[in-house]
Amino acid sequence: MATVQWTARAEQDLEEILAYYLEEAGMRVAYGIYDRIKASVQSLRQFPERTRIGRVAGTRECVVARLPFMVVVQVEGRNVRVLNVIHTARKFPV
Repeated sequence: MATVQWTARAEQDLEEILAYYLEEAGMRVAYGIYDRIKASVQSLRQFPERTRIGRVAGTRECVVARLPFMVVVQVEGRNVRVLNVIHTARKFPV
């Protein structure tokens, strides 16, 4: 089973998403989105190869089911490093 490591940038992205949805839609919606993103990333522990090739060299992208977010990761052997959590409407890479 792979290990998953979050970078400070990815954690900040997730916190910003949570803060936005807390303000705009309330706690229930915000934590539902937070939980779905975290579960999607945790599933990479078992299946890191289920990601698609990323737009930035050396990265892969995990689309979060039924949400407008993708998680940018680096997969190195049995290690998954979470780099960013990005809304799909956002221009990426910048």
